[in-house]
Amino acid sequence: MKRIIFCVFISLALILSGAFLPVFGVIGMFLCPLPLAILGNLEGHKRMSIAELMIEATLFLAVSPSMAVYFLIGCAPVSAIIFMLSREELKNAKKYSGAESLLICTGVSLAMKVVLMLVFWLFSGRNILFPDSAQMSIVMNQMYGDNPEMLRAINSVLALLPYMIPTFTILYSTAEAYLNYSLCHSITRKYFQDTKNFPPALPAFINWKFPVSLLFASIFSLAMGYFIDINTWFAGSMFVLNLQIVLNVFMFIQGLSFAFWLMHGFKFRRFTKIIMCIIFTIPFLWAWLVVMGMCDMALNLRNRIKFGKSE
Repeated sequence: MKRIIFCVFISLALILSGAFLPVFGVIGMFLCPLPLAILGNLEGHKRMSIAELMIEATLFLAVSPSMAVYFLIGCAPVSAIIFMLSREELKNAKKYSGAESLLICTGVSLAMKVVLMLVFWLFSGRNILFPDSAQMSIVMNQMYGDNPEMLRAINSVLALLPYMIPTFTILYSTAEAYLNYSLCHSITRKYFQDTKNFPPALPAFINWKFPVSLLFASIFSLAMGYFIDINTWFAGSMFVLNLQIVLNVFMFIQGLSFAFWLMHGFKFRRFTKIIMCIIFTIPFLWAWLVVMGMCDMALNLRNRIKFGKSE
């Protein structure tokens, strides 16, 4: 019972921080499914269900019905799929790898976010995952009202944000699935070694590679972006822009993975790796990491580059 109460307390703290803390609360929104997933692995589905009911009742009665609906549709299914992927009986039916399990978890997260947005759109007329554009415009006017050029540039970006909802939803779901999945695996393996229920391990980051089909899709999106004019076909240009952003994120991740693979192969010391991590935060280098990811994907560089005799 202590674990159930602790799970309920942590889950409520995370979701309330996401609702009421402007910046740091984003972390809480991402990690809402984690306590339930861990509890399910430790105590089983019955106690996991009891904890979820307690969370739902508390949110519905003490906070707001909308928060209860958000947790029920947006968070609980992610906890459930991580729990299912951790159970031995599901592994016996089909042994999923860590990458396959994460892909399934991401798909569930994305599907539930779409359902969540539709539900809130039908009942409230706004997107629950996207900030209100009118409120954002008021805040920007208060912050940059004395700088007309900056304000004009910000407002032009804000005008495009509603059309970026597909991109934000995909990236949000991917980040949520990865964080909850990887943390659930790490925490259960490290701190609860007596349990046999934990998600399949993900491959090391230096071995992360995406299908080459993403490269073809990226080339296709670049070609479409060259021929489509935003003034003549706005919907088409927004589709291409969303596609390019999502694909560039995946190329960036593979380029970063390839960079760490090179550092591992050349046996960089830990201090040097830390310095390189700091350097990688410079926005100027992000485009080069995308290029590195595309080259690694196209030329299969990790099978071509050899490091010494041991390789």
